[in-house]
Amino acid sequence: MKTYKDALEYLDWLCVFGIKEGLKRIKALAEALGNPQNAYRTIHVAGTNGKGSVCAMIAEMLKAQGLKVGLFTSPHLESYCERIRVDGVNIPEDDFAEMIFRVKACNVEATHFEVLTAAAFLYFKVRAVDVAVIEVGLGGTFDSTNIITPELSIITNIALDHENILGDLEGIARNKAGIIKPNVPTVTGAQGKPLEIIRAVAKEKHSTLHEVNPLKLKAQSLKLNLRGEYQQMNAAIAIKAAQVLSIEDAAIEAGLARVQWAGRFEVIDTAAGVVVIDGAHNPNGAEALRQSLDKTFPQGQRAWLFGVLRDKAFDSMIKILFRADDLVIVTPPDSERAASTDTLCRCLHERGVKCLAVEDNLAALERLMKTSSDVKIIAGSLYLIGAVRRFVV
Repeated sequence: MKTYKDALEYLDWLCVFGIKEGLKRIKALAEALGNPQNAYRTIHVAGTNGKGSVCAMIAEMLKAQGLKVGLFTSPHLESYCERIRVDGVNIPEDDFAEMIFRVKACNVEATHFEVLTAAAFLYFKVRAVDVAVIEVGLGGTFDSTNIITPELSIITNIALDHENILGDLEGIARNKAGIIKPNVPTVTGAQGKPLEIIRAVAKEKHSTLHEVNPLKLKAQSLKLNLRGEYQQMNAAIAIKAAQVLSIEDAAIEAGLARVQWAGRFEVIDTAAGVVVIDGAHNPNGAEALRQSLDKTFPQGQRAWLFGVLRDKAFDSMIKILFRADDLVIVTPPDSERAASTDTLCRCLHERGVKCLAVEDNLAALERLMKTSSDVKIIAGSLYLIGAVRRFVV
């Protein structure tokens, strides 16, 4: 019998083949599995930032409505099992292994994310969920999740990220708008030129478009169990989505009050002081984190544990995140794509920010926790957060 460890080894092997565009492979996988994604209702969520939080909020609202809810998100922090959940519970390791190897047995050449997507679709059918909330992995048009026909499409926002794959802001907007389906309503929090593109695509596909204006947020009157100023906009998008889905007000309120989403302005009281963990990994996310920090912890010294991937706009992130009197401990995320500590320290020095490089993540965390700073922040790549979070919480 194949084990969870065997499944991880197989997924690691698949990573060698990288990202390949197109839906041909995932369609073949789904067909071989009996198109499990058609066995339940779906909600599809894309966006540059906030899509995971919005997915979690909507899933919790649907659960409060009395439905059995699947949730597929990426990436994970500590375990692949976090990516596939039913009613808030991670898929058990044995079930994860079974799903992965049932997909492998289809003998369809597929990428790492395509196999995970097919495994999630299959598991939700096996568990007989009523509805599944599906987060886009990358982009939209050619993302492997984009073979579903949802009852609602959501595009949280659009900003620069993955430019090497998705292109400029207009290209990113068109790619994410690729999840809009004919005659299926769409909710978006996008603004500016991206919103114009989404409007045009929605009109072309006869999709009723519901726009969420950040200047008219209504989420603030409800208790939200997630911290961070940016979560107000995410909550407003989730509320609008819930209303389109005819979720009852009581379920909306209960869902927002119960939702949990690790690594997003997560404030933890420890013996060494207050620690904030946030997966800000692009300039838009950095701006949201800085705004939340300035409002929640405006005074006192900040010390950081920081690491990003080399294909991110880290120079822009550094300009946004750090104050002149901050101390930044730089450490590489657990990824082959990690930006070097030398490169990051050079950028920080150019901005006049004090920094030091510690190559080992846990040694870097220990150094952070020993600082006398008023607030300690762990930010950047989710790969870094996944490596150290369990030693803080």
